[in-house]
Amino acid sequence: MTTNDYIAPATGVSNVNVDPSDSGPKVFAFLFGAAVYIAVWVILIYVVCFVGNFFDPLLGTKWAAVLPLKSIDMGVQEPFWRSLWIDVGLVAILGLQHSIMPRPWYKAWITKFVPPHMERGVYIIFAICALSLLMWQWRPLPETIWSIENPALQLVLNIIQVGGWVTVLIATIQVGHWKIFGVTQVLDFIRDKPYMRYAYSRLPAEFFAIGWPITDKGLWYFARHPDFFGFCVGFWVTPRMTYGHLIFAAGLTIYIMFGIFFLEANLTQLYGTSYAEYVKIRSKIIPWFVREPAKK
Repeated sequence: MTTNDYIAPATGVSNVNVDPSDSGPKVFAFLFGAAVYIAVWVILIYVVCFVGNFFDPLLGTKWAAVLPLKSIDMGVQEPFWRSLWIDVGLVAILGLQHSIMPRPWYKAWITKFVPPHMERGVYIIFAICALSLLMWQWRPLPETIWSIENPALQLVLNIIQVGGWVTVLIATIQVGHWKIFGVTQVLDFIRDKPYMRYAYSRLPAEFFAIGWPITDKGLWYFARHPDFFGFCVGFWVTPRMTYGHLIFAAGLTIYIMFGIFFLEANLTQLYGTSYAEYVKIRSKIIPWFVREPAKK
């Protein structure tokens, strides 16, 4: 998720005209939003287990026969360079999906066919598909870079890794969890909020606002991108690092760094000196003490 997912103006025109007295679209919107949100939790839990190899204890049980269990170090092994390029391509597909679909020009196009209240849900569906493709087609490179054999240290590292994913969840809750996953938009439509019935190009600022910056509470007070910090902890902290895991972690970390660069450039352009000053006194990713603003 990027902040300008909800900020940028658009020029497209939605073809959706809804009769407020017709309950059918509201029922469909509710079912759509609920299904997307449930799917989000399923895929996120699966990703955590995939990256952390947490499915391994289930592989010798009956669950392995009925569930598509897989981890980052499991699967058909192929020649090193073939596996490398396949994995890099899968990471690139995920990065492109996350980069293209939040752009204003894409939102303007997609809302010619999709109502504004479902636009975020459609983005989430494509994100789930990209993640599913990555995990399904991932080629393991199980050669070990480091391995911690002490069971107590393994447990500590696994707890820290899971803590990174929990940090992502907490960060989304503090900045707008329900809006990030499209629930707020659907509920606003069901409640007949007028801006949810406009064409995309005529939507007021309320539709795009996400409440930046949150500087008075929680993780967002101590870092500009605590959600990305959580992702990096989840990617990198592991008792066993393989070449495949390294490619996954490095590829997504590089994408995060590029994403932060372009996101903050957009925010500086949108908010000017207020955001520039905010950048100067707060850590980028790692939550840390807030620096005193420079005296003028």
